Amino acid sequence: MAMVQDDARVVDQQEVAERTFRLRLRSERIAVTARAGQFVMLQVHHGTDPLLKRPFSFHRIMPEEGLIEILYRVVGRGTWCLSQCSPGNHLKIVGPLGNGFTLPEKDDRTVVLIAGGIGIAPLHELMVQLTSNLQADKRHAIHLFYGARTAAELIPTHLYSRLGIMVHCSTDDGSSGYQGYVTQLFELMVNQERHRPALLYACGPLVMLYHVARWSLAQNVPSQLSLESLMACGIGACLGCALPAPHPDDPMTDSYLHVCKDGPIFKAGSIAWTKLQRQPTTPQIYLYN
Repeated sequence: MAMVQDDARVVDQQEVAERTFRLRLRSERIAVTARAGQFVMLQVHHGTDPLLKRPFSFHRIMPEEGLIEILYRVVGRGTWCLSQCSPGNHLKIVGPLGNGFTLPEKDDRTVVLIAGGIGIAPLHELMVQLTSNLQADKRHAIHLFYGARTAAELIPTHLYSRLGIMVHCSTDDGSSGYQGYVTQLFELMVNQERHRPALLYACGPLVMLYHVARWSLAQNVPSQLSLESLMACGIGACLGCALPAPHPDDPMTDSYLHVCKDGPIFKAGSIAWTKLQRQPTTPQIYLYN
């Protein structure tokens, strides 16, 4: 799939939750080839400060209209600059980059998605495609477990309910839904209903993905995890997004994968999670800064 460099026009920008913005861009050449789970490197300001582009996953892909959407949270200067863009502004963009989600087989009857905070971003387009592909067969069930620190950080969940997805929310402070971590809510409901998923998708903070991966491997449930990291290039040249991985031949030998070119979608067993947890400079999953 060819990588495209484009000058994308800002079509619309809205604040959809506390410090969380949905940005719609016109880029026909990227929209027509993009896949759910991939990402773009986006100039966050029409000038040169900040200089480096930032990586953002596709939130929505609308090839017929030549539009893409990204969802981001303002956490630093880069995303603050991006939040000041207005319709008609132009931003340089490179993509689509990385791999994408693999859609389930028709016999995967229960599909679960787990989103932590801004980790909901790449899962929206996936949910649109899942409902289109699976729910013509009424035997399938799609569940979204969506957690945030507080209710103000949750984007409106009716967007997913309208797709026929069963939404289960959690907040750290109990201001909406279950009080606790989204992984706790997921395990609680799976244990109570004695009905485990056939396939699991997840995106969120690194510690959340660690627990999802551990559960997935212990229960022998296939999973696809969307990891994101600080990166300067998006194509594997800067090597800034390296993650420890099991060596195919020798478990004692260090091996690495790179989020940009080997991911950002990984199977649970692809990452050496214990080594990653020990690293003092672990890349942060929330890269939007």
